Amino acid sequence: FKTHFADDTHILYRGSAEGVFEDVTLAAGLGVETRFVGWGAGIVDLDNDGWPDLFAATGQVYPETEKFFDGYPYRSPRLLFRNLGNGRFEQLFEEAGPAIAAAHSSRGAAFGDYDNDGDVDILIMNRNQPPSLLRNDLPKGANWVQVRAPLGSRVTAIYGGRRQTQEVTSQASFYSANDSRLHFGLGGATA
Repeated sequence: FKTHFADDTHILYRGSAEGVFEDVTLAAGLGVETRFVGWGAGIVDLDNDGWPDLFAATGQVYPETEKFFDGYPYRSPRLLFRNLGNGRFEQLFEEAGPAIAAAHSSRGAAFGDYDNDGDVDILIMNRNQPPSLLRNDLPKGANWVQVRAPLGSRVTAIYGGRRQTQEVTSQASFYSANDSRLHFGLGGATA
């Protein structure tokens, strides 16, 4: 998942077993909203359904932009796309809560279970403003497992006929480092 500059779309690439990457942006329903400059981003399961969702922090580079270009605000909302599990995504607005729609000039985004309650929270670095901590409080029901493993490890969770693989990395987004614990949403399955 690659964020963009204004008037471009975010790009989602799907990798094959042969190491070839294909642009699936339009097929995935992600060819939307081109006015916002994208910065920190993450591919992370925010609703514990076992399908990784997409998040992007946004904000124009120059505060003067909105003075000269109507419709290109310096501060803009965060972008959140829910994975529908069929290769497509839907953009969430109000249902994601007011913190997603709140306008900021954001840069970095880090992901992890800040409050250790079983769902992934988001810490966003904002330009000339305090950071934003988006606490994710999911209703009970979706299962999850967290794994602590050394840097460079690759961990595969196999459950309910599904398979997820994640790697422990030291850096994951623009000026950001994620929680080193790997978080696997399992939906209704158990590990």
